[in-house]
Amino acid sequence: MFKSLKRKAPAEKLLYCFVSLVFLLFALSYIYIIAWTLMSSLKTHTEIVLDPFSLPKVLNWSSYSELPEVFYVNNNGFGQMLFNSVWFSVVGAFLQQFVTIAFAYCCSKYKFPGSEWIYTIVLIMTTLPIYGTGGATYRLYHELGLINTYAHVLASCAGFNLHFLYYRAYFKNLSWTYAEAAMMDGANHFQIYSKVMLPQAKPLFFSLFLTTWLASWNNWSSVLLYLPKLPTLPVGIQQFNVEMIYKARLDVLFAACMIVAIPALVMFIAFNKVLTTSVSVGGIKG
Repeated sequence: MFKSLKRKAPAEKLLYCFVSLVFLLFALSYIYIIAWTLMSSLKTHTEIVLDPFSLPKVLNWSSYSELPEVFYVNNNGFGQMLFNSVWFSVVGAFLQQFVTIAFAYCCSKYKFPGSEWIYTIVLIMTTLPIYGTGGATYRLYHELGLINTYAHVLASCAGFNLHFLYYRAYFKNLSWTYAEAAMMDGANHFQIYSKVMLPQAKPLFFSLFLTTWLASWNNWSSVLLYLPKLPTLPVGIQQFNVEMIYKARLDVLFAACMIVAIPALVMFIAFNKVLTTSVSVGGIKG
């Protein structure tokens, strides 16, 4: 990094240092928030109220052990909300990516009436604002029986999203020679997709799955609107915070915040290279 910096012009060095400083400050702000939340979760409610920025006098782990007993929202306990979070984030993200990649593959590798228009439609849908469609979307989900039910994950099975463009571009640049070689061995179209093409897109699929899961795990607005009787942990934290005027358990609130943050932190630390690096497409060996 330092060698490449030496080769840059003075103006580029200045810009590089400025951008690096901005990102460093941005990262430190996140680290500070996480550290402060962890520190607060290990204090008693009284300590938090009297001196929110002090270190805990004694590490109070009881806030975590009391989560199942205290953290209740709309008759849903902590365990139920944790299950809801896992179900809607993991299953929903997988269904969305599975349907989208199959849809993009068919549109990029096969010609059928309207196949070329689909790209334009998706491009328009991802660029135009969607304000004003909330009422129609809610009515559609209500008519389909997807409100306040675990079957709401089926709403994720729509290929008209931004990830369609990524998958379409990937398969457009993936040589059809792979499929021709598989056809010579007697493979049908489904076998070509599932055993030849799909495995090559695993890095891209996994990367987009992680980003979708992360967004779904932290999402609370859609759950609050469509699944008020099946709250996830983010929704539970939001509503528990509103009820704090009666319960007075800030230590439990911060403990719940840490429980929500830990999976996202672990996944980012473990797979940060997958999330931050691009996917390279291999060629045909001669």
